[in-house]
Formats: sequence, C-alpha cells, structure tokens
Amino acid sequence: MAYQCPRCSSPVQRGSNSVAGVVGGAIGGLLYAAFGQFQCKSCGPIPKSEFAPEVQAKMLQGSIVLGLVAVVILVAVIWLLGLK
Repeated sequence: MAYQCPRCSSPVQRGSNSVAGVVGGAIGGLLYAAFGQFQCKSCGPIPKSEFAPEVQAKMLQGSIVLGLVAVVILVAVIWLLGLK
C-alpha cells in the first residue's frame, strides 16, 4: 500500500537494504521492510511521527503483517529442513 508523503504528497515506500537481503535472505529483507523507515523519492527518509495518526496505525498493521510473514517463512524453512 502506498502512503503519501506528509511533506510533498508524493508516494512513499518502505525502505530497503540490500545488505539485509543478502545476510538474511527473504526473512532479513522482510524484517527490514517491516521495521525500517519510509522513503520519499523527493524528500528522503520520513519519520513515522510525521504521518497522521490513522496512517501510522495502518503502517503498524502493515509492519505486523510483514513480521508475521517473515516468522511463517522461517518456521516453514525449519520444518522443511527437519523432514530430511
């Protein structure tokens, strides 16, 4: 879900980090996206505190979902490795 920048109204996206993806794979990338900053192409990093309270609540829900997906992937990988 795209949120609007509170400064310039451009779309913002969750931050990404190639190192987190390389070190932690899909799980590292998901966790970084879940708990990282939001980025605006024009304004750079935007603290969550600058967004409206209702937008912050939606961001929190999205972060929780991404974190749960990462945990499910981790559990699935461990379970699959345990089958061998």
